[in-house]
Amino acid sequence: MTKRRERRTPKKSRRRMVPPIFIIAGIGIAIIASIIVWQQNPAASPRTIILNLIDPPYIIGAAVGLTIIGIVAVFFLSSKETKRRSFRASLMLLAAFLVFVGPTYLMYALQQVIASYPLVLLLGIASFIVGLLLFTRLIKEK
Repeated sequence: MTKRRERRTPKKSRRRMVPPIFIIAGIGIAIIASIIVWQQNPAASPRTIILNLIDPPYIIGAAVGLTIIGIVAVFFLSSKETKRRSFRASLMLLAAFLVFVGPTYLMYALQQVIASYPLVLLLGIASFIVGLLLFTRLIKEK
């Protein structure tokens, strides 16, 4: 009698399959929910569909949560070199956000919350300066 060897995927390979499943599930939830909202009202504009998804935050929260869990899992399962490069890329995106979005949209959002315009102006300038310093440091390290 010959013993049959079952072909099973190695444990390491199974671990690598989990993050894409989370990401696909998160995106799939958002797409399916959008289709359901559109089926309920075919004349709805994209803005109305998005507002209907955001109104009860459970659906969009689950979609975003699963996607973020998948991305974080991919990060932790990657090699040290990939982690280092990913971290540098994230810092570069943060620097670009602070330089370009900080002095414009961040100031606009803070004006709605903080009444003092000089404080909002200082926070916008500080955001710009921190972004430039971070950007120049990342460029120098390269």
